Amino acid sequence: MSPVDVSRPRIRLRFTVLYAATLLLVLVSAATVLRFALRVTLQREFEESVRASAGLVTQFFSTEVNEYRTIEATLTHISGELVFEDRIIRYRHPDGTLFRSRAAAARSAPMRIATPMQSVRFPLNADLAPGWQVEVDASLANMQALQARIDRWFLFGIPLLVLTAAIAGWWLTGRTLQPVGDMAAAAARIAPASGARLPISDPQDELGRLGTRFNALLDRLDGALSQQRQFLADAAHELRTPIARMRARVELALLQSADSASVAERSEILHALDGELRAVTHQVDELLQLARADAAGDEIMTNATRLFLDDLVADEMPRWQPQAQQLGVTLVVESLEETPVQGDALLLSRLCGVLLDNAFRYGAAAGTVRLSVRALHGRAVLTVEDDGPGVPPDDRGRVFDRFYRGETARHKRADGSGLGLAIAAWIVRRHGGTITVHDSALGGAEFRVGMPLA
Repeated sequence: MSPVDVSRPRIRLRFTVLYAATLLLVLVSAATVLRFALRVTLQREFEESVRASAGLVTQFFSTEVNEYRTIEATLTHISGELVFEDRIIRYRHPDGTLFRSRAAAARSAPMRIATPMQSVRFPLNADLAPGWQVEVDASLANMQALQARIDRWFLFGIPLLVLTAAIAGWWLTGRTLQPVGDMAAAAARIAPASGARLPISDPQDELGRLGTRFNALLDRLDGALSQQRQFLADAAHELRTPIARMRARVELALLQSADSASVAERSEILHALDGELRAVTHQVDELLQLARADAAGDEIMTNATRLFLDDLVADEMPRWQPQAQQLGVTLVVESLEETPVQGDALLLSRLCGVLLDNAFRYGAAAGTVRLSVRALHGRAVLTVEDDGPGVPPDDRGRVFDRFYRGETARHKRADGSGLGLAIAAWIVRRHGGTITVHDSALGGAEFRVGMPLA
């Protein structure tokens, strides 16, 4: 990622725009609702005010009609007495014609109110003046002016509030995303296996937990890279020796002329090369198995099938009896109890083969190898014992490490690779079990595998 990409505030801009748009929508919605409610309230108050003016005229008429006797005289008197600043009061005969009083005619100029206005009619008095009506002309100018003033406040206030909120949102988003920017810049500078990690300001918040998980991922990647480098170095070291021996034998054969080299010498060289190639092939097979182990990891298998460990071991015995007879080793199956487990038949066969091969290699010459399968405390226990020199207590903690071979093992067999027990330990971990080494009753080593019963 380039520095330009790191510095682009795309998320910050999107958050700010989203925040401002949301606030604008909320404010516009609130202003619309408030404007409608205000309009309804002002209209209701206007109508109540007009009705109150008509009621005042009606009340005044009911009081004065007893004194002036006639409706016309009373209305003439009221017209001269009741004058409203923003209202024009008129009266209409029962036939709908306009009543013109002398007081109104005496005015030099007719009374005018601001437009627009609204005319409302009310009955004057159904008992004292049947059919007569009061007509009130009221100005709407004040109400509309107030509404226009409120609309101007909304028109200028809402954009100002949104702009202010956008500026504040931009600043707050920048402060919030600052750790992200720091982590992105640090991630761009992290080199493989450099040990550098993302900076974390607060490990308890969401970004801090994300950074912590990412740093843990980097730790695992560094560990995997280190393990891979060590694996390649160890593999190269282990393969270099047999390859060097094969090259020496081939060079020796090339130096000998066709006439001087006897058939026996050529056969000896070919047999030696065949042995070396078999050993290298075995090592390559083990290396490939470990590579698959690294790819699969140590998690317990989820696609395991139900099988019986005792039956699997019984099926493996005929494959190993010829090698035992060739070495003069007595292979004893002490016990095969019924032990159902969840596992992979191929991997468990490989596990049994690794332990038996290890016992054959490091047991006593023409000795005894004893094998048993038992169900013990809810676990399937596989034990393989030999009568060799055993594993010293100081080596038992590392005997399952890759390429590790103790001093006793190196003296006993120089052709080992130190990978078999590492593969066995991985297979056991994949099945959710444990593998340990102890002293055997036969005098050598006892490898004990425990796995959960199905």
